Amino acid sequence: RLFIVSGVNLEQYRQLIEHKKGQGEAKAESCPFFAYQIDGNNGLSVGLEFKEGQISQADYVLIDKQSNEAQILEITDLSNAIRECLIAESIAQEEIKNFAREIGKSDKKATKLVILKIWYEVIGEIKNKWYGSIAILERYCRIDNYPNNLNYSLVIVVKNSQDSRNIDSLKLKLKNLQPIMGNVEVIKTQNLENLLILKMV
Repeated sequence: RLFIVSGVNLEQYRQLIEHKKGQGEAKAESCPFFAYQIDGNNGLSVGLEFKEGQISQADYVLIDKQSNEAQILEITDLSNAIRECLIAESIAQEEIKNFAREIGKSDKKATKLVILKIWYEVIGEIKNKWYGSIAILERYCRIDNYPNNLNYSLVIVVKNSQDSRNIDSLKLKLKNLQPIMGNVEVIKTQNLENLLILKMV
């Protein structure tokens, strides 16, 4: 299927779904399917006249106009960020009683507050990319005179080397965003094929 955005062929943004090439990697880790690139100098956001760096955005999107679905794909290596958050949680737990006493809260409330602050940067970045990507796609819909509302979903794609326990920890933290963003999937590259709403080759 071919989509046109303000006279611009959306197919020019069609790219292989892949991670950025890591240090020491001969080839970037990738999925055998394609999606439309949102981010970067050659992405849809720039094509829709968003200035580079103006808005946070995920990497790719798939749009199925038959089902009115837009699947936003964030391709990332969060291994260091998650590991740092988990280490900080472990250290904080050792001092939680003292912290709770200092702020006049129960241990449970103090723990919740600490965890929110520890994960604030990671979760905040995901939220910003979600909202920014939707803003880009809503502009696309206006320009394209798309008559229906798109149903948005987010998939975070981590590298195959990511520890499954770290993935579970991130999923648990993202549950707090369900009222806003619905169920956010976190999946390894090798399993992405099972979730894609379209398989473009």
